[in-house]
Amino acid sequence: MKIVFGLLASVLLLSGAGRTQAHMGTLISVELEDQNLSDEVFSLFGKLDQRLSTYKSDSEISSLNRNLELNVSEVTRAILERSLEMNRLSDGAFDVTVGSLTHGAYRFGYDNEHLPSQPELKNAEKLVGSNRMSIEGNTVTLLPGTIIDLGGIGKGYAVDLAINLLTNKGVSKGIVAASGDIGCLGECTVTIQDPFHSSGHIATVVSTLPRFSISTSGNYERYIKNKTHNHLIDPKTGKSQQHYASITLIDVGNNTRIDALATAVSIMEEKKAIAMLNKLKLSYLLIRTDGTMIKSLMPIGVLITL
Repeated sequence: MKIVFGLLASVLLLSGAGRTQAHMGTLISVELEDQNLSDEVFSLFGKLDQRLSTYKSDSEISSLNRNLELNVSEVTRAILERSLEMNRLSDGAFDVTVGSLTHGAYRFGYDNEHLPSQPELKNAEKLVGSNRMSIEGNTVTLLPGTIIDLGGIGKGYAVDLAINLLTNKGVSKGIVAASGDIGCLGECTVTIQDPFHSSGHIATVVSTLPRFSISTSGNYERYIKNKTHNHLIDPKTGKSQQHYASITLIDVGNNTRIDALATAVSIMEEKKAIAMLNKLKLSYLLIRTDGTMIKSLMPIGVLITL
């Protein structure tokens, strides 16, 4: 399995108390005054990876994908239920049953990544759809051939759980960053990578909110051969998204939702995507592949400069 260490967004760590470890296929950064709590956050990410990874053969999700039925843990059931909720909100644009395409046809994250043929895509498409997964209590059942891939929601979900852990410990100032998914307690500053120049930044976001969430996704994160064949796959067509170079969503405290919806927006028709974001009162910075930008109003307490 390939581990992707590129950062789509980064936090300006001003206190010098930041630490970084590799989990869930990316770099996890934590800034807290109490280093023992940082260890608890890293432990949480490690345990979630053991449950939710499609790459680890002994994870709950891998076992579910193999056996098609499994009595899962509460944490796994919860993320699968949230995934179905995001599927409904996005009219199917976000779909965790996309694994037959991402893991099966394209092999993203593996050493044998390749561009699938049209017949391969057609066969994989037949195995995608939210109706192919059912949840009864803690028992999850899949139709044969279905592969669950939580790559579009897992890091946001993990950030939310980490922030909840810290809040329950009485922490009011801290930052947890999982590549493009960042959760802040208290004031923080986040820079968004320029999708056209890997060493630069295209925007800076400053939040003075008590709880702040930001998620960035882009066609430059993972791709095969070139950005045209990026990892943001339309579950309805099997094709990579071609609309946006970068998508940033901002919320007052829900990384799970904006992680999933950043993936969904990338493949949605633009007017429909913006209507959904406005209805949900989510702020956004969308950068089209031609470099033009669409920026919404920011919440009170959040300032973005380009």
